[in-house]
Amino acid sequence: MAMRTIGIMGRLLDQADGLGIYARHLLEHLVRLDRGSRYVIFLATPAARDLFSGLSNVEVRVLSSRSRLLWDQVLIPRAARRLGVDLLFNPKFSLPLLCRIPGVFILQSCDWYVNPGNYPWWDNIYIRAMLPLYARKARAILAISQAALDDLVRHGLKLPRAIVTHAGVGPRFTPAADPAELRQFRRDYALPDRFILTVARVLHTGHGSLPEYPGGNNERLLRAYGQYRRRAACPLPLVIVGRRVKEYLLARGFDTSDFQGVHFPGFVPNERLHAAYQLADCFLLATLCESFGLPILEALATGCPAIVPNTCAAPEVAGAAARLIDPHRQEDLTEALLEVTGSAALREQMRAAGLERARRFGWPQSARRVLEAFDAALSASGSTTQAVPVRR
Repeated sequence: MAMRTIGIMGRLLDQADGLGIYARHLLEHLVRLDRGSRYVIFLATPAARDLFSGLSNVEVRVLSSRSRLLWDQVLIPRAARRLGVDLLFNPKFSLPLLCRIPGVFILQSCDWYVNPGNYPWWDNIYIRAMLPLYARKARAILAISQAALDDLVRHGLKLPRAIVTHAGVGPRFTPAADPAELRQFRRDYALPDRFILTVARVLHTGHGSLPEYPGGNNERLLRAYGQYRRRAACPLPLVIVGRRVKEYLLARGFDTSDFQGVHFPGFVPNERLHAAYQLADCFLLATLCESFGLPILEALATGCPAIVPNTCAAPEVAGAAARLIDPHRQEDLTEALLEVTGSAALREQMRAAGLERARRFGWPQSARRVLEAFDAALSASGSTTQAVPVRR
């Protein structure tokens, strides 16, 4: 049998957001586990070209295009045929529709169906028109969480070949902190001695043409924090990490008097973000819906007590290790902050539970699930190519 060739639609690797981080970690583990296969990684720009340097089973090709649709539907299948690709894999939710090469993709989100108001009407129409076509085209489908899969099926999407593969966290997200690194991080971002941490999102990721994203629930979070400050005997400052969060809140009627005790350090690169969790007294995520919730797992893995939504996939990721809140109820956010910041014993209990919970998730496990999907897809297509079996 010939060595199989897997084509990766790696446009997602250019993104600096959670989706880009997810794709980079997954693919790094995938190509290292599956040394018996040849991987061709297609990029839209040269930005991520060096991620896989030194790996003998990886070849990188840059296919430049101003149009995502042209890249997905024309450039990818043309290059894949020319390079003898046996299977196409997209870490996001699209595949070339007029291509005979079998494909696998990952369902990264259910948000368009659960919270359509977070997106403009034309984006909702596109998703509802195209996602069912991609699902029918796929030889196998991977969902980022069971909750995301269940929500999509509940909204009428037919996904008979879908299986769940969770995400993991990078090696820096551990409770083992470097004191010198933490001191430098605190200085660089002018952080207080103790604080509550949240990672906020106010922009659509990977879509420069789309408006701001309201699903972060940042307005309710800020009001809840103001109520917490009024009720707590010794309220902790709130550190909101994220791009343009202060500008977003000012544009929605808040003023500087609403920011008492609030720090806006701006964007923090993922390779430094672990330090924020390690320094924080606790972590609060108030988003309306997380299809997985990578920040939840990052908090748990660093031993940071976590307050997370009771919606979508957050309970699936956090289990009983986090304090669950209803993100639609401001009072619930306030009560959780008072409860967790008010008890060192509770935070220590949550820290231990979070570390234990985080051990259930990891990139090697996720990569193995993806490889199982590749095996099944190629088997169903009658392919005679194979990988060296010792990769598992």
